[in-house]
Amino acid sequence: MANRKAKPAPEKGSRMERIFESKFMVGLNNFGIKLSNSKVFSSISKSMMSLLGIIMVGAVFQIVSTVPTLFKWFDTSSSIYNILQAPYTFTMGLMGLILALLVSYNYANALGMKPIQSGLMGMLVFLMVCSPLSANENGVLQAVSSISISYLGAQGLFVAIIIGIFSVKITHFCEKKNIVIKMPDSVPPFLAEAFSSIIPFLFNIIIFYGISTILSIVTKGQMSLPLLITYILSIPLNACFNSVVGVCIAILFACILWLFGIHGTMVIVVAAMAVMMQALTANAQAVAAGGKAQFYPCLLLFSGLACCGGTGNTLGLVFWGLRSKSEQLRAVSKAGLIPGLFGVNEPITFGFPIMYNPIMGIPFILTPLVSVFVLWIGYSIGFFKPSYILIMSLMPIGVGEFLGSLAWQNIFIPVVVLILSLVIYYPFFKAYEKQLVAKEEAAKAAEAVEAAPAN
Repeated sequence: MANRKAKPAPEKGSRMERIFESKFMVGLNNFGIKLSNSKVFSSISKSMMSLLGIIMVGAVFQIVSTVPTLFKWFDTSSSIYNILQAPYTFTMGLMGLILALLVSYNYANALGMKPIQSGLMGMLVFLMVCSPLSANENGVLQAVSSISISYLGAQGLFVAIIIGIFSVKITHFCEKKNIVIKMPDSVPPFLAEAFSSIIPFLFNIIIFYGISTILSIVTKGQMSLPLLITYILSIPLNACFNSVVGVCIAILFACILWLFGIHGTMVIVVAAMAVMMQALTANAQAVAAGGKAQFYPCLLLFSGLACCGGTGNTLGLVFWGLRSKSEQLRAVSKAGLIPGLFGVNEPITFGFPIMYNPIMGIPFILTPLVSVFVLWIGYSIGFFKPSYILIMSLMPIGVGEFLGSLAWQNIFIPVVVLILSLVIYYPFFKAYEKQLVAKEEAAKAAEAVEAAPAN
């Protein structure tokens, strides 16, 4: 009987590679690239990141004012508490106003326009729309003597983004169509820029402030433009980030983008940040009034996605790598240990690598999803406590979780996730390690042959 030619065994990971090359995954990859390269998206992302310093200062004063009330040294009605809370009010309480300035500035800069003029324009239009005139007891609108800051903080983030982007678009349209006041060349540039912004500024006021005023008159003060924008945009975002399933979908999307080399965390943070800030602000107000913080599913997003070694919760993978037989994995893990303790995992993502790696891609996605489910159980039984202080900084694992809630139990959030990370990553790590060890041994054998003296 003739010997049949044996078919070559399929390479390991070939099925996963076919999945990576499928139309769905390629389409998802292209969508992520377009989104991350968008001028609108990058402008919003830069603006959000620019808020970090302001957020951290506000968080410090929130902690300083809140901790003494936990020990009953003074209560929330005391003068000391109100004095300590004032810096929080003028930082976190004005985030919307500052974001309107930053978004307008960054988007105008991306379009090659005059960023300072556009930034000021966006901020002033936002202020007009979000702090409308108030009526006296006879229903007559009064002159501006004080302003409401209800929408100048976290509640106005959606409005700030919308006004920041579209105020620049209106200005850009006016410049392209030459609907501006042009001064002679002899006029100093700063003065010419000031005059050229007059007509676009008037158009912005007429459009945004006009719509806001008409809406308020028609609804007899029951509806304002900020309230309408917030309500419309919050429906899909709340449906996504205020459900455990929606949070899992967002995490899945972020991790898949990472596998293609796109910073998926930054992609979802733009949409999630406004919802999270609103949830934390509501909790902060509840705690300040003597109540308790409420659990919102959106609070699971970053604790489930990146609380233990960065996106993908890769710290467990680092620990396995430190004991690896592979020289490559051992070296990368040593380099990634300290950054991983502070939530930075780029050395691991690029060094293992995890990107474009079908074997390590599975636990990279699976670990955050399982973490969300386990942490949700912890919140449901009342062990973990909801956060009410926004902490956005590279702190050692556990520190941010504690400071965000001032609850000792939350120190165990990254501990639980670390255990899950160790368990989930292990079998995939061993499979990948075996491949690398074989390649390294083959390379050493080849080097030894080349180095051996000829007979």
